[in-house]
Amino acid sequence: MNSGYDVSLIEKDHDRCLELSDKMDCLIVEGAGTSPRALVQAGIADATMVLAVTSMDEVNIMVCGIAAQFGVETRIARIRSSEFTSNNAPISLEKLGVTKVIDPEHIMVRVINQIARIPKAMEVFSYHGGKILIARHIMTEGMPLLGKSLNDILQMAGNDQFLAVALKHVDGPVRIPIGRDILEVGDDVTTLFPSNYLHQYLELLGLDNQRISKAIVAGNGLTAIQLCEEMATWIESVTLIDWDDKHAQQAAERLNNVEVILGDPTERDILNEVNASAADLFVGAGRDTSHNIMSTLLAKSEGTERTIAISYEPKSNNLFRKIGVDHVLSPRRALAQEILDIIHRGRSSVELQLRDLDLESVELMAQAGSKITKAPLAKAWTQFKGRAIVGAVIRDGKAFIPRGDTQIQAADELVVIIKPKHINKIQSLFK
Repeated sequence: MNSGYDVSLIEKDHDRCLELSDKMDCLIVEGAGTSPRALVQAGIADATMVLAVTSMDEVNIMVCGIAAQFGVETRIARIRSSEFTSNNAPISLEKLGVTKVIDPEHIMVRVINQIARIPKAMEVFSYHGGKILIARHIMTEGMPLLGKSLNDILQMAGNDQFLAVALKHVDGPVRIPIGRDILEVGDDVTTLFPSNYLHQYLELLGLDNQRISKAIVAGNGLTAIQLCEEMATWIESVTLIDWDDKHAQQAAERLNNVEVILGDPTERDILNEVNASAADLFVGAGRDTSHNIMSTLLAKSEGTERTIAISYEPKSNNLFRKIGVDHVLSPRRALAQEILDIIHRGRSSVELQLRDLDLESVELMAQAGSKITKAPLAKAWTQFKGRAIVGAVIRDGKAFIPRGDTQIQAADELVVIIKPKHINKIQSLFK
């Protein structure tokens, strides 16, 4: 809605409709998503996009099928079951009306893996399906970058594929860094780079040898199974702790090269059995937030180096971090960001906020004839130096780090790190 869309929301629960009507500036239609009457009332005949994101795959597919008959161009369905999405699925979702599939489990697995692959990162974000990474680290003793300027570091890297986009000295303010800034112990540095340069990034930090050799996943759902499958492709030892007898049996039959243990991960005996004290990573990936938090905290107390917990209570996530969980992830937020990335492609979108830094990452597309396309980047960006920085450019599907002499072209997509109060002014450059 903030990006200029007219939005309609269909909700079948009466009380929920009343609650949403008070909170949201959009058309609320009471009814079922598969009801032609409700869809027509919501304006499907004039819609450019339909999002079917109920908890039922079949409902979401049917909504997209109805939308196709109304000529809606983009029809996105949230689908969990591999019966519909696997390569050998017996039916075609496209023929049923779905133009884009969003898989919540796949999204969480991707996010967790991104964090797991970057040692000691405070935060990790990605754009364009993981093509661009934003990683945040605290500089510690022994890192090769200490005492060097950002210009020196770029020369060390031997390419233009890394860009520091935020810097906070100890007890200092957060700011957009400049080339002559020198890194010191305790500095909080956020860096943007294409994902295919991850290994070089870790080499710069001296973290390339701190890879995970033992991971433990605790969970009783599809996310835990898919996460174990993915981790087993790059981690030597992966163990799944599952406290649901039937689900654990299914997991054991499906997972290759993964040890499956039936037990409660909030019990020390179970953590001792899987040798949690020697684990590099513990992930609480069950369906219950409290269970995930308790198991990760217990694993941390046993000696596990890094912990990640899935939380379905986003309002408490900061609290969970403060009491000791290294990374707390919200499936709802991850799914929303994935949807926004699809919806806003070619528009502006504020997708993420760097925690405690008062900075946001904004993706903007340069329109034909806009000011940003009429001069090299250094000149076009003069008035915003120190207020914002262009971290990456996506052109023809490929990402690169821009330089001062980069000429922005129409249809280029730019990832901009920015102080929120300057967003509106910068957006005017792209129109």
